[in-house]
Amino acid sequence: MNARIIDSVTTIFAAILCASCGLVEAEEQLNQTLGRFHPVDINEIPRILNVLRDAAQDNYKQIKTWEGEVTSELIYIYEGEPAEKVFRSSTDNVGEPPRAIMNSAETIIKFCLDAEKERIYAHNYADKPIKYIDLDTGRDLGTKGVPAETRAVLTKEYYVKSRADRMRDGVVTRRQAVKENLKGCSGCQTPAVFDPRESFNAGQPVCRMLHHVLEHIEENDEWKVDGHSLKVEEHKNGSVIDHRITIPGKMADGIVFTTMLFSGDKGLNITLFEATNVEGTILQRVTWDYLLVQGIYLPKETTHENYMGENNGLSFSKKMVFEDSQINHSIPAETFTYKNLGLQDGDRFIDRTVDKQYIFRDNELVEVEPQHQ
Repeated sequence: MNARIIDSVTTIFAAILCASCGLVEAEEQLNQTLGRFHPVDINEIPRILNVLRDAAQDNYKQIKTWEGEVTSELIYIYEGEPAEKVFRSSTDNVGEPPRAIMNSAETIIKFCLDAEKERIYAHNYADKPIKYIDLDTGRDLGTKGVPAETRAVLTKEYYVKSRADRMRDGVVTRRQAVKENLKGCSGCQTPAVFDPRESFNAGQPVCRMLHHVLEHIEENDEWKVDGHSLKVEEHKNGSVIDHRITIPGKMADGIVFTTMLFSGDKGLNITLFEATNVEGTILQRVTWDYLLVQGIYLPKETTHENYMGENNGLSFSKKMVFEDSQINHSIPAETFTYKNLGLQDGDRFIDRTVDKQYIFRDNELVEVEPQHQ
């Protein structure tokens, strides 16, 4: 689904229609595989799961450094009371609250990952405004906020984030950077620094899911939930083998089936993750397309869709498009320092790891007396 910012009534409904068409197309593709996938021998299941897990791990571990850019396109759909809350808090709040609101936003992320030294740099910004649209009428509801622009560095010891703390007419007039220890900082346990490796995940790493299934089978000789057994199928096309795994699980609302497709011509990486209930209603769908770079399969495009509500409508969509991915080359050490945080003369740098404050001046940090509040 294309989640780019929507600017007219026509394109709003076209986007929703595209989501529906994409859903139908994906379902047709999945249904077409039913005739060509065949169950494997039950004794082969552990071996196949091991092969798929190891392929995912081996591909992942080859990534030593990764630099590139990703465009993240988000859509949230709010209905009823949540829509009214968003209308009051985030839009111009003019007129009657809509029945349903679509919130669309696009973020560009430039990232650098040094996996061996465990450090990440990310620059998040937007070149288009956030949109709030009345889904029934197409009315632009306005917005009270402006897209945030941040730069951040994450290491295994600390997290530092730079963002505007003063703006005038939409232009940043002052920045502030704050450095925190990861240990003992409750708000820093999961810092919002984009890690491109997470684009391989479906909620959690695929290899971890497969490892959990393997451990359960080893302990219990099978995977079965309320009479529903794990199913592993394969399709052979010459030397290329695709695999499909269906895993039953139990949640508060009942049985949920997780289906995963692994493509033989994509290095046995996952290309589809889909969660459905016993009626076959789709709850979540994630897709991947890959680009082969220096022998490593990197995500080229991913989509993530959640469905909920009485009509099981689309509630969330995320599309990520990767560009200019460069792998396993040297990244300057300065990339992961305060000198890459976009600071200008006069901007503040607060180092909470040593309880000191600085002013950025002439491309250096100059210590100043802390301003206690």
